[in-house]
Amino acid sequence: MVYSITALAKLAGISTRTLRFYDKKGLLKARRYPKNNYRYYDEIEIDRLQKIMFLRLFELPLDQIRKVLDSSENVQYQALSNQRQNIIAERDRLSRLLVNLDLTLATMKGASKMNDAEKFAAFKAKAIDDNEIQYGKEVRRKYGNMVVDNSNQKFNSLSEDEMTHLQDLTKQILSMLKTFVGIHDLDQPAAKHLFELHKEFLCITWPRGQYSSEAHKGLAAMYASDPRFIKYYEEGTGKKGAAKALRAIIDNYA
Repeated sequence: MVYSITALAKLAGISTRTLRFYDKKGLLKARRYPKNNYRYYDEIEIDRLQKIMFLRLFELPLDQIRKVLDSSENVQYQALSNQRQNIIAERDRLSRLLVNLDLTLATMKGASKMNDAEKFAAFKAKAIDDNEIQYGKEVRRKYGNMVVDNSNQKFNSLSEDEMTHLQDLTKQILSMLKTFVGIHDLDQPAAKHLFELHKEFLCITWPRGQYSSEAHKGLAAMYASDPRFIKYYEEGTGKKGAAKALRAIIDNYA
C-alpha cells in the first residue's frame, strides 16, 4: 500500500515534520510522483520507518541508525535484538516501580508498613538499569564485568543518607563545574575542591580499592569523548564544553 506523507504520519503517530527531517538526514527517503513531485511512501519505506522508530526508543543517535539500516540484514537484526533486550529491561524496571508504588499505597491504607530499604529499592534498581542501558556496554568493556557488578551491588546497598549525600554531591559538582567551562587556569582551590567532590562521589559508588588516579582519568576521558556523557554534563550545567572542562580538572589533580 502507498501512503502520502500525511497518511503515513497519521499511521505511525508522528508528525510530517519528523518525516521530512528523516528525509533530510537520509534516514527515510520519500519517493516522488513525477507529475506533481508529491512525496509518497511504499512498503519498503514503511518497513524502514518501523525499524527507525524501534531504534529511536532509547535515543540511539540518528547517524548510527542510518549506518545500521544501510548495513546488512544481519547487522539490522542484531541492532533490533539489542533493542528488544532494552525493552525487556525497561518493562522489568517499570514492573518493580509499580510493585513498590502498590506497596506504598497499601501501607497508606493501613497494610503492613514498608521498611526503609523497601521504600527505595525500586529507585536504586531503576538507576542501575538506566546506567546499564546508557553506558553498560562501554563501561564493562573498559573495566570488566566483575568491577561493574560489584559497583552495582555496592550502590544497591547504600543507605538513605548515603543516597541523599550522592544527590547533594551531584548538585555541587554540576553547580561548580559551570564556573570552569572555558577556564584554563585550574591551579586554584575551587578547582581542586571540585576534583575532591568528584573523587568522593566515585569512592562512594565504586567498590572498595577500585579507585586510582589512572581509573579516574580514564573515566574523565570517556566523559569528554562519549556523546551521552557530553550531553549529560551540558544539560546539567547549561554550558557546552562542560565534560571537557571536568576532564581537564581531573587530569590536573588526579
